[in-house]
Amino acid sequence: MEWVELVLDKLGEVIEMQSPGTISWRYVEIENWLLVAPCPLELVGGADDGESVFPFYTLHVSQLIEIFDEAPEVYWETMRHELSVEGIIDGEDAWITFSRDPFDDDEPEDVLDPKGGIRKKKPPAE
Repeated sequence: MEWVELVLDKLGEVIEMQSPGTISWRYVEIENWLLVAPCPLELVGGADDGESVFPFYTLHVSQLIEIFDEAPEVYWETMRHELSVEGIIDGEDAWITFSRDPFDDDEPEDVLDPKGGIRKKKPPAE
């Protein structure tokens, strides 16, 4: 799973936020799969008070793929609005999926703030 830490560190350099917000992520160990998605925000005040929106971001793919051992497979799936990158990082299989839309759950635990690194959004349940 060391490759996941490398990717998360790199994302701080290669994601450019186009609006306020953060990026959430999930790791599925059984599939060596890292999922990345914008984190939803709730509007406060005005006619849209309480409405959920999500931030927009730019991913500099050419800079991200520099951490792969060799050129990865990169593909865009229009049905799900996802970009996937698959290859080898430090000798380990790596699969990363970037989604245009937030995850289905309301409050992600792990977020990546391109300005401040990885943070736990919620403290672990006791």
